Amino acid sequence: MSKQCTQPKMGGQGGNGAQQQRAPARTYSMAANEVENPNDMVTGTFPVCSRSAYVLFDMGATHSFVSLSFARHLSTPSQYLEIGLAVEIPSVNTLVADKVHKSCDLILCDRMMLVDLVPLAILKFDVILGMDWLSANHASVDCFKKEVRFSLSEQLEFVFRSMGVS
Repeated sequence: MSKQCTQPKMGGQGGNGAQQQRAPARTYSMAANEVENPNDMVTGTFPVCSRSAYVLFDMGATHSFVSLSFARHLSTPSQYLEIGLAVEIPSVNTLVADKVHKSCDLILCDRMMLVDLVPLAILKFDVILGMDWLSANHASVDCFKKEVRFSLSEQLEFVFRSMGVS
């Protein structure tokens, strides 16, 4: 994993829920065999709550998600979302999510980062990191170069480079 991370330069700038309402959410995650050029996907394997997870960086996802099978191994308990999510997925019409595992630790490029993960019936990935996490961590995804660049305030900029499709 550490071979996939670089530090090019200094950068960056500084409960129980109402379940009648549903906020719209979206994820466009697909398996490698479902996309025209699977080498454009940015993926990696990282520890999430001390367990190895196959992760997709998904700019089309509004939230970050965890598969139901992987969620059973998370050390943080789930709690109800204030407003449930109606999640649109390409292969299925809409799934409903009403819980979240808050502040799960993810180790990326030797840095501990936190992510809130919404359990969802996804199959090909353990974790999908969506725009909520990407924007909070000042991350930009370059699908052509298969890399994610992080510019966190008062830290050295670092880059994760995907090794492509496994």
